[in-house]
Amino acid sequence: MRLFVAAELSEELLEALAQTSASLRDTVRGRFVGPDLFHVTLAFLGEVPGSQVDNVAELVREACADASAFQTTLGGLGSFGRSSSAVLWQGFCAGDDEWHSLAMRVRTVLGAGGFSFDEKGFLPHVTLMRRADIARGRLPMPCVETGVVDTVTLWSSDLSGLRPRYEALSRVRLSR
Repeated sequence: MRLFVAAELSEELLEALAQTSASLRDTVRGRFVGPDLFHVTLAFLGEVPGSQVDNVAELVREACADASAFQTTLGGLGSFGRSSSAVLWQGFCAGDDEWHSLAMRVRTVLGAGGFSFDEKGFLPHVTLMRRADIARGRLPMPCVETGVVDTVTLWSSDLSGLRPRYEALSRVRLSR
């Protein structure tokens, strides 16, 4: 199974991200990510045997056992890759310490449990588009909103269809 651990976002944040995504449709060509797929990846594990899913879920619960929910605020747009075929994302302008602490907790416990993950530096962001052509113009101002992050989820992803399909395998609520 293809697995990743991600923070889910509050309705306020999801609505603002959907508004930003809608405003991009007038100015940017590319493949849009559906609002139902918006999340912040904390650790991408890739292919993991199905027999190990319960172990990964337990490690995620352990990592989040005494983690607290926190407020965060959406920030500016950014991109990875070439401007003619970029991944376009929206970042955060508040909650940076909390984002990094949560990601490091998850990554540390997964690593200690013997699971490998993509070890790229962590940058909290929500992917809005893939293969975005941002080379020819200005991007609209993104919607800015504040909301709470209070859930961490272990997801499986299936990329065999026209669009990714995610299935929540385990959820952990962060303490308030």
